[in-house]
Amino acid sequence: MIYPTHFEEKIGFTGIRRLLEDACQTPMGMEHIREIAFSANPEVIFQSLEETLSFVALVESGHPLNLRDVSDLRDEIDRIRVQGTVIEQEALFDMKTSLRVLVPFLRLLRGEVSESFLPVVSLCDGIDMPPSLVKELERLTDDKGEIPDHASTQLAEIRQEIRRKHGSVERRIRQMLGEAKQQGWADSEVEITIRNGRMVIPVKVSDKRRLRGFIHDESSSGQTVYIEPAEIFDTNNEIRELEYAEKREINRILAAFTTFVRPYLPLLQEVWVLFGRLDATQSKARLSLKIGGVKTRVEPHPVVDWIQAIHPLLYLTLREQKKSIVPLDINLNRDQRILVISGPNAGGKSVCLKTIGLLQYMVQCGLPVPMKQNSVCGIFENIFIDIGDEQSLENDLSTYSSHLINMKFFIGNASPSTLFLIDEFGTGTEPQLGGAIAEAVLGTLNQRHAFGVVTTHYANLKLMADRNPGIMNGAMLFDTAKLQPLYLLQTGRPGSSFAFEIARKIGFPEEVLSQAAGITGQSQLNFDMQLQQLEVEKKEVARKQTELRLADILLNEVIEKYKRLLKQLEERRKTLLSEAGREAQNLIDKANRQIELTIKEIRESQAEKEKTKQLREALQESKTILAGQTDELVKLPLTVEDQKEELPGDLQPGDMVSIDELEVSGELLSISEHEAVISFHSVKLRTSPEKLRKLSGQEKRKTIVKNRSSARQSIMDDINEKSSQFKLTIDVRGKRAEETIELVEKYIDEAMLISMKEVSILHGKGNGILRRVVREYLSKQKMVAAFEDASAEAGGHGVTRVKLK
Repeated sequence: MIYPTHFEEKIGFTGIRRLLEDACQTPMGMEHIREIAFSANPEVIFQSLEETLSFVALVESGHPLNLRDVSDLRDEIDRIRVQGTVIEQEALFDMKTSLRVLVPFLRLLRGEVSESFLPVVSLCDGIDMPPSLVKELERLTDDKGEIPDHASTQLAEIRQEIRRKHGSVERRIRQMLGEAKQQGWADSEVEITIRNGRMVIPVKVSDKRRLRGFIHDESSSGQTVYIEPAEIFDTNNEIRELEYAEKREINRILAAFTTFVRPYLPLLQEVWVLFGRLDATQSKARLSLKIGGVKTRVEPHPVVDWIQAIHPLLYLTLREQKKSIVPLDINLNRDQRILVISGPNAGGKSVCLKTIGLLQYMVQCGLPVPMKQNSVCGIFENIFIDIGDEQSLENDLSTYSSHLINMKFFIGNASPSTLFLIDEFGTGTEPQLGGAIAEAVLGTLNQRHAFGVVTTHYANLKLMADRNPGIMNGAMLFDTAKLQPLYLLQTGRPGSSFAFEIARKIGFPEEVLSQAAGITGQSQLNFDMQLQQLEVEKKEVARKQTELRLADILLNEVIEKYKRLLKQLEERRKTLLSEAGREAQNLIDKANRQIELTIKEIRESQAEKEKTKQLREALQESKTILAGQTDELVKLPLTVEDQKEELPGDLQPGDMVSIDELEVSGELLSISEHEAVISFHSVKLRTSPEKLRKLSGQEKRKTIVKNRSSARQSIMDDINEKSSQFKLTIDVRGKRAEETIELVEKYIDEAMLISMKEVSILHGKGNGILRRVVREYLSKQKMVAAFEDASAEAGGHGVTRVKLK
């Protein structure tokens, strides 16, 4: 049950329904949207949500359903059920164009993608278009809505004869027009004209008796008459008779088709109902994409556990103004059912209340709502609201009387499955008495175990949370330093109305405020201010902690990367040493063999001096060669890094390098023949390879220790700099496709780094190539939640708005 009767207008759902109607393409769809109603049936809600979310996936996958060519033929289908009636030619064409939309859509849903869109597939169950019907419609109408010649043999013969006679008449009348011009009966610039469906010759009124025929008309000046020559009159009559015959044949064809289609009329009635459901469901999907509606967890019992929920209408309004909206976190459960929200005027209490009411109503109307996917939405049997001024001159009701009538209804109908929303609870009468009645009403609703949210300035209602289980306080935060509301809801403690701060901000006389402070008591004012400022500072600390966590993550990633590189270098060093040892041993073995061979030859030659001298020289030469090879092997494991430092061409991405003249050390990102790029404190530096020197292991360790202390500040400075220089729109007009993807990729990465939620890509309209390239890239990115065309004022199809997760 919904209370009061104008609930939708009060809560803002009329705006949502208007947006849905605007998104519809057919009258049938609009009727379905007007019939959307609140439901407490979990199966109905689940089915509607699943169908809408399935259509969202269908639209995002590039398969939207274009229903603009679908006409409303329900009345015509109902009319031709009666025997003897004949379908209108225009309706025949409309039926053809409508089914042209449905047939390929059904083919798509029953193809390979059917498993991806099962709720939409189920929506179309039982609808199968007979091929014979589709074929007959294609045969009987062309793309201009006319009956073609081949619709029947007789029609083709009639039209052929009409064309032949028209040609004969036109040739003869042109000949007669030429003669009239030669005789001076007609002006030289006139041409054949049509009057009353007949071809006539414009003749000067003074010469009208010189041309035998029938006068059909005269000019406004009376100087020209239009004559149909008597010579072609009979032929024109024959053409007119043939045209009547053509109409009779067309009527016969339409009558035959009506008889043919009559058995299919029940199916066609279901088809047009399906058109309405598909159009309405797609309009829900389009609205969901527009407001960021998601698939939340829906429970069949009362519960509210929302994370970053936003008011959809306010979101759309602020987005057009290029402003951001503050999301709402709220949790109502069996233990904490009622939330009492207090805080300053214009601090967002009423907006918070309406957001809760509107989103809960949208859920129970089967519409996806804008909040985090891990939110939980429950189902209530009743939703009651008391918002705004309900005074009535006709019923002699004051504002407070109308509030009391609403409270009476709430008390009489509240249950554990009721959600009530009351704005400015207790106002409208003497504060002390109004506060007492409000406290009694709230206590009664709490005893009924109803769920609810109320806004108030009354202190006695704030104190109820301390004495009554099931009731909790909430505050709309206010920045006392800047004297402005933050529009943030903080549950757990009450808020202050900040009447003095707001009055001082608008320039209220200070002496009057001083008198008021004396009446109220300075201690009460200081307590309220300190309490609220504590909450503001708590939020700021939480934000700083988030930034530090992000910096720690980035720093840990850099350190882990350096550790991996050091490990790889150490393993490579060990490998080189091992290989050098094996090579050295081979050289020693080779030297020993050479010595033994020399000694053997000396002995065999019986120590001839000349031979011994030659062998000694050969041995010395071998010794020199081996010594040189040994020196190279010994130097290799010790100076391999120095060799790479001296030869920039041997440098590899990932190496730690130094630019000595700049006293800069960092990681080598890339290197080519003419250019090298290194990363220094998250800044990319470009230089020539000749200026680089690879660091030794000891130098790398010193560099890491030195940079580690300043890395955190460097990362934060980098993030802050990017935030200050970041632009909400990137312009890629005139760029090549590859260049556009590179720019967009870098832009999205920067936006994610500084926690931007929405950005725009200006690609222009043109032939739509850049728009398609950009959207193909965005559809593949996990960090992109949704994207859509900008509003007409913001660029329309030429700008793509991107929502980031």
